[in-house]
Amino acid sequence: MREEKIQLLVDEIKKDPKNIEKYRALADFYIDLNDYENAFSVYQDLLKINPNDMQSIINSGSIKFFSKDYLKSKEYYLKGIEIDPENYLLRYNLGNVYAELNDYENAIKEYKTAVRCGMNNAQIYNAIGILYSDNGHYFDSKECFIKALTLEPNNYECLANYGTLCQRMNNFKSAEEFYKKSLEVKKDNEQVALALANLYMQLNKKEQAEKYFELAVKIQPNYYSAWVCRAIFHSDEKDFDKAIEYYKNAIELEPKKPNAYMLLAHLLLNEKRYEEAIDTYKKSLPLAENHTMVYIFIANTYMLNNDMKNAIEYYRLAIKESPDNQEVMLIYIDILNEYVEGKFENAA
Repeated sequence: MREEKIQLLVDEIKKDPKNIEKYRALADFYIDLNDYENAFSVYQDLLKINPNDMQSIINSGSIKFFSKDYLKSKEYYLKGIEIDPENYLLRYNLGNVYAELNDYENAIKEYKTAVRCGMNNAQIYNAIGILYSDNGHYFDSKECFIKALTLEPNNYECLANYGTLCQRMNNFKSAEEFYKKSLEVKKDNEQVALALANLYMQLNKKEQAEKYFELAVKIQPNYYSAWVCRAIFHSDEKDFDKAIEYYKNAIELEPKKPNAYMLLAHLLLNEKRYEEAIDTYKKSLPLAENHTMVYIFIANTYMLNNDMKNAIEYYRLAIKESPDNQEVMLIYIDILNEYVEGKFENAA
């Protein structure tokens, strides 16, 4: 049925290649199927017919945005703004692009232009509030969230983001209030459940923290961040068996993310389970951005396990990775000298 519908539209376009509505119908059909690559291709065909077709420009930019091709997305939105400088949707979308590119000034500029052009809803004030909050402008952020919630009191995203702001401002009572309001509106929001768990963890309210960690992974069993945070919580509580279990859950879910490996290895090291720690550090190596530090951790663990030969080998690898790191070089020389002297003493 799906293939037949697509073929029918394609055949109709072939018969009447200038019929814009048929192109739109085909693109919409692809969008409904989440086939964004083919939808994008149809929009490009539309733009060949009419380079100023605003819907195709906006949708092409959005497809590129959600595929994280932010620079290409920016090109489309800027093209649209050249045609219609007062289009608040384009301004808002361009602001989102700049926010993803960490271009704070231009993001704020475009969001404010969207407001000036007539965008007056919770969505825009929420976006500005997030940006202000992330950049430490808490008073301005608070004003934006209050404005957003005035327009839409039950917007769960605004409620949660205002909760985050309150937590950053150490207003924990309000943070708890707004997180809970958000969760009342959208009961299956695992991110807000995790935010509450982390808040209670910060406040040393152990039972409440565990309750919301449990809720977060109940809502979304594959929630990597929740398993990692829950493991950290249990590690802090000296419940190392649970912590190890939860780190391993996280690793199983996201075997290509290094964080859980590193945290688990640190825990195993502290528990003097040196061989397990070394094995876990080594598993993190292909995934780590900073290989030097991982080599040092492995070397230190070998040294604590009285395996000087392997410790020296991994310090050498660290030096090879970062030859200008004088601190590592000095440690390596000291340990090498101790190892050589020990060899001579044993020989004597």
